[in-house]
Order: sequence, then structure tokens, then C-alpha cells
Amino acid sequence: MQPTAPTNRKTDSIDREALIRCTPAMPNNSISKLNNSFISRIIRRIRSLRPLPATSNFIEHNRRVFTQSPAHPDAPVVLMEFNEMHSSHIAYSYLANCLAKKNDARIVAHFPRPLSNLRERLSFFLRSTFGLDAFGVYRSFGCSEFLAISLDAARNKRAEHLLGDISGRLRTKVDLESLSVDGVWIGDLIYDTYLMRFRRPTVDLESQEFRDFLLESLDLFLFWQDYFKSHRIAGISVSHCVYNLAMPLRIAVLHDIPVFQATLTHIYRPNRDNLFAYNDFFHYRSRYAALPTDVQRAGLEQARERIERRFSGEVGVDMHYSSKSAYGNSRHQQLLKPSPRKKILVATHCFFDSPHSYGNNLFPDFLEWLEFLGQISKESDYDWYIKTHPDYLPGTMEIIRSFIDRYPKFSLLPANASHHQIIGEGIDVALTVYGTIAFEYAALGKTVINCSINNPHIAYDFNLHPRSVGEYRAMLLNIDQLTLTIDKKQVHEYYFMHHLYSTHNMFVDDYAELLKSIGGYSAQFTPEIYDKWLQQWTPRKHQKLLAALDRFVDSGDFRMEYNHFSAKESEDRMEGQA
Repeated sequence: MQPTAPTNRKTDSIDREALIRCTPAMPNNSISKLNNSFISRIIRRIRSLRPLPATSNFIEHNRRVFTQSPAHPDAPVVLMEFNEMHSSHIAYSYLANCLAKKNDARIVAHFPRPLSNLRERLSFFLRSTFGLDAFGVYRSFGCSEFLAISLDAARNKRAEHLLGDISGRLRTKVDLESLSVDGVWIGDLIYDTYLMRFRRPTVDLESQEFRDFLLESLDLFLFWQDYFKSHRIAGISVSHCVYNLAMPLRIAVLHDIPVFQATLTHIYRPNRDNLFAYNDFFHYRSRYAALPTDVQRAGLEQARERIERRFSGEVGVDMHYSSKSAYGNSRHQQLLKPSPRKKILVATHCFFDSPHSYGNNLFPDFLEWLEFLGQISKESDYDWYIKTHPDYLPGTMEIIRSFIDRYPKFSLLPANASHHQIIGEGIDVALTVYGTIAFEYAALGKTVINCSINNPHIAYDFNLHPRSVGEYRAMLLNIDQLTLTIDKKQVHEYYFMHHLYSTHNMFVDDYAELLKSIGGYSAQFTPEIYDKWLQQWTPRKHQKLLAALDRFVDSGDFRMEYNHFSAKESEDRMEGQA
């Protein structure tokens, strides 16, 4: 992500005395390390910065359209996660102002992780003080304070005491996954953050690396617990419902404080019954049944056509982040061994990327799942195959090869092998935790066993969904006895509800076309997205968004939908999607 620069007027009056006057907010003795020459260089650097035109235009636009008067310093707080996900800033600007207006609150942006060293603290201090980079954007939609999580010796002592209290409870990885502190479930957040930060496929509960990280996570939890006790929180918005980023979300939900996860394409309101955004798949069937017949019919046809495009090898069909197709035309020599044995395909996941995205699975992480399958391979007489996604992350293949060394019944298929060839050579069953292969293989008439009751396909019968490890084990050891009748209409219905009947165009005219116009999915996390948004903005659209968001917040609904707009707007959007 490219950082943006501040407007000129924010830096014209900077001088050394002003900078020095501000520095008591820095940790003790930190500023004494900075000599006058260094401070002068900082000042010159700040003065030299100029905003990118797209950022400057967006800032000026926000100042014009969001004109709420500053709230009193003792007013309730609307917490908005600070990040540089530029496309999400569009949604944040509306959500923050809606919540602030409803609660006569002030908007505070929080940096989601601790600032761990002098350089980070100084950077945060200067950028927030002078409105540099994204800080200027947050200021433009009404943010009056930037909250940094700094180290605190007294709080760290409390965290060490807490670590001592819970260490005896963490005997297994499942214990960590289910860890709660003071009624707040945080174990899955700590688990996933550890895997991602250290690029580990699993957790070693006894390692010093993990124990140090656990202490850091408990310290973060205590920071947020203290903050919620000492402030009146009117609402909070986070970028993710997973990782330690979501710790304030979990605390807020426990205290019945409104929580939101907002992006350019979705706004969710997690609650005690559903802590995870994007989990509305549990209700796909009932929501589909409530749609007009003509919308259902058109939706199924559109889903069928788009699935066929995927199977033709087209890249990025309703997967804007994808750069390679698993259904391409690449051909290899014989992939599967000729034999009378059942042939099982294991479709792996990214080991580091939040196994708990939708909640708990039958196993606490993807390596534990593979290890279980490795043990099953010793007890069964199948031909086992394993395949990664074509655009797997660095580190994945080393883990897979180590696994195959320990479980030699598994054969590694080329990452670019086409599933058309794999199916054509006679694969019998595919295994996944919750991957897209579940609906894709079902559409091609193949049996898939998921390994999570929190998987996106759970509402439908075109896959098998074991509810326990014991049931999963029984299925795997009795592949010959599995019976599954696949209704492809269900597959098309799922695809329509999951990929097409969406709110992607809630803020923009056509999200897919927008991504194409700026150079792809990742480009939305650059300031260029601001200009594209402003080209589509109108006062009428602005008022519609404000009104719809107001109705959504008042409704308490889990997800903002087109029905939160006017009845006519909802009907038009529904027809447009069909």
C-alpha cells in the first residue's frame, strides 16, 4: 500500500519549538536522544511532503460533505480502526459520521497493534500530529484523536500474572483455541495472529516464541479492557473479525456495544450469536426462498454461466483476488496411478492465513487436519493425493514436502495441474476444510467432505458435513459406503447467493468494473480509488447512503443489504443482480 502525503497547510507553521513542545507525549528520555540537527531534518522532511492529488481531493471532499460540529472531549467515543486500506476509508467516512451523529460522540481512530519501538512511536506521533498520510484522511471525516497502544510496565506486570494463571489451562491446542479471559473469547484470535506473524503452520505451546507472543497478546487484551472501562464507547469499527485486530470487537460484544466490520463492499454488525463477518451463509436457503421467482430463475442461470466461465480457465471470475486458475488447460503426463483403489484428493489451505475465519473447525489448524489425514492414510488402502492452490504462498511447499516425507502414501500433484485432468483420471473424493473446491467439485458431480461445520456450504446438501472428528473418521475409513446425491440446482443457488446476490455495488456503481479500471484487486488499496469514487459521487447518492446506513444501524441487522435503501432502490438493485 502506498502511503499518502499531507496537505501543505498542515506543515507551513511547523518549527523546532513547536515540535519540542509536543514531545512530552513521547516516552521518557526518548526525545533526549534526538539532537537539534535530527529535529531540523524531520522538520525539513515534513515541509517537503506534498499530497497526492487523489488524496488531497478526497480530503477536501470529506471536509465539505461531513460537517458535524466537534463533540465535547468527554463525549462518548466512536472507535474506528486506523489502517491504510484506502477503499475501506470510503465506508469508514460514512459509518463514523452516522455513529457519531446518533450518539453525539467524538470519533477516535485506534492503531490496532502496539507500537513496539522508538521509531514506530516517533513516526506515529509525527504523522498523527501533522495529519500525514492516511491520518489526514481520517481527520477529514471527523476524527479528532489518534489512539496508540504503547508499552506500559504496570500493565505488563498484570499480563505476566494473567499468563501465570492461564498457563496451567493450556495443555492442548484446543485449549488455546477456546481460551476466554473474563468471559471474552480470545483464544482463536491469538492462535491465528501467531500463525500469520511468525509464518508457522501450527503452535508449539511450550516454545519461548509462543509464550512471549501470548504475553504480548494478554497485554493487548488488558489495554482494551482498561480502555472500555474508562471510556463510554458508543460504537466500534474494525477491519477484520479475526486476528488480534478483533480483540476490541470481542470486548464490545460482551458489553452489548454496537460493533461493525466495514469495507467498500460490505458492512456487517457482529453480535453474540455471530462474531464473524461473512457468516450469513447459514441463511442462504431461507433468503433465497424469500426472493421473487423471476429473480431466483435469473440468478440460477447467471450462476450456471459464471461457473462455466470458471471451468473454462478464466481467471478471477467472482474471485477478484485470484491470479491463477485451478481449471486451466495445462496438461501433465499421467497424474493418478492406475489402480483399483479409491483415489482421495486433499486440497490444502494456506497454513498461516486465519484457520478460524468462519469460527472453529474440527481441528484447530490446517496442519493438525493434515496430520489427522496422515494417520488415516496408515489405516486405509487408498491412493492419496495432495494439491495446493496454483498461487500458494511462500513456505507452503516446504511444509507439504515435510508432511509427505512422514506419510509416504501421499503423492504431491503439480500446483498448476488442472482439476479437469484430475477428475478425468478418476479421483473419487475431495477433502477440504472449507475451500471453494467444495462447490466446484459438486458442480462437476464429485463427492466432497468438508471438515468444518462453519463452512460456507453448510446450508446445502451437495457436500458431506461431518459434525465431529469421530464422524469424520468414520466417513474416511468407509469411503466405499458413502452415498451422496448431488442436486446441481443447489450448487447454482449457493453460487448465486454467495457470489452474485451481494452488496458489492452498495457504494460504487459496479465494483467488478471499478477493479478492472484501476488495475486489479490490490489497486483498491492505493489512493487511486479515491478519484474513482469521487467520479461516481453525487449529492443524491450521498443522501441515499446516509439514509440507508441510518436505517441499517437502527435495525440491528447482521448485514447491510439493499433493503435498507428505499423499496424502489431495493427492487432495482435486485433486478440488476438478476
